Amino acid sequence: MTINRVWSMPNKWTFKIPPIMNLVHKYAGDGKGWVDPFAGCSEFAERRNDLNPLMQQPYHMEAADFLKELGRCGYYCDESIGHVDHKEILGVIFDPPYSLTQVSRSYEEMGYKFKGKEDPTGGFTKVRDEIARLVPIGGHVISFGWNTVGMGKGRGFEITEILIVCHGGNRNDTLCTVEKRI
Repeated sequence: MTINRVWSMPNKWTFKIPPIMNLVHKYAGDGKGWVDPFAGCSEFAERRNDLNPLMQQPYHMEAADFLKELGRCGYYCDESIGHVDHKEILGVIFDPPYSLTQVSRSYEEMGYKFKGKEDPTGGFTKVRDEIARLVPIGGHVISFGWNTVGMGKGRGFEITEILIVCHGGNRNDTLCTVEKRI
C-alpha cells in the first residue's frame, strides 16, 4: 500500500482539488466505464447521478437505487438509462457527504427528512453493498471522506493507495482511499 500526504487549498467540490483530480485520473483515466453515484457538479465519470435536481446530472435518484438499477441482472435494466454490460464497469467513485451533519443539511435543503444513519442516500452501508455488487474483480473504488473506511476486506476489496490531502489551519484533511476488488 502506498501512502502519500500533500497540501492543497480546500474546495467544496472534491474534484476541483488538483492532487485529488490527479489521483482520479491515475486510476480512472478519462472516466469511461466509471460510475459516480454522488456526482454533485462533476462531469468526470461516464455514469453519473446526484439526488439534488439542481445538479446537472443525467439522473437524480437516491444513490443506492441508482446503483441497484446499474447492477440489476448485470445490466442497466431501465430503458431510460440504456443497457450496458456489467463487465464494462471499471470502477466507482464514492464521494458522498462526509458527515451525518453534511447529509442532514444538504438533503433537508431539498425537502428530504433526515433519517439518521438511514439517510435519504439509502444509507452508506447500502450504497457500499451495491458498489461491491457492481465492481468486477480487478476494478477499483476511490473513496473520499474524513476516514479511510472505504469498501473493506469483507466486501472483497484491498487498499492499494491512500492520499492524505492536508488543507491547513483548522480544516479536516481529505482522505482518499483507493481499493482494488480482489
